[in-house]
Order: sequence, then structure tokens, then C-alpha cells
Amino acid sequence: MTLTSTPTTFHIHIPVRVLLSYGDKRLGDIVTHPEGVDGARKELRQMLEKGKQVLVCDSSCDNRNPDGSCAGHSSAKTKAA
Repeated sequence: MTLTSTPTTFHIHIPVRVLLSYGDKRLGDIVTHPEGVDGARKELRQMLEKGKQVLVCDSSCDNRNPDGSCAGHSSAKTKAA
């Protein structure tokens, strides 16, 4: 990572293996999926198969590292929360 004078923000992410270790209630409180927690688990397992180690907590993130984590956004392009 190169340091610059431009402030950079990052989206929070959660390790996929941690999410898969949660019970149905806890997982359902964290993620939503059209097919419920079973669909979420299936998709999370597919993510691991594809090398994605983490799930970014904001689906609008458009700059991701190969492991699925947020690669950062310069403040000039990031919307204020």
C-alpha cells in the first residue's frame, strides 16, 4: 500500500469463515439473502471456493482486493456517511 496525502476510507468487512461459524439467528441478524440463511451459507461457501476470504459489509463497494476486502476509496470519491 502506498501512502499518500489523500485521505482514504475503507469499508468494514467480516471473515467468511467467522460468518459460517455463526448459528442461524446470529447469521440472519448480520446478513440478508433472498433464500434466507441457507442461501447465505451457500453463497458464503461459494465465495470461499473462489478465494474470497472476507465479506464487505457494504454491497456498494466497487474497489475490492482479490480476497474480497475493500481496497480503499479516496475521500474525494467517497460519499459522506
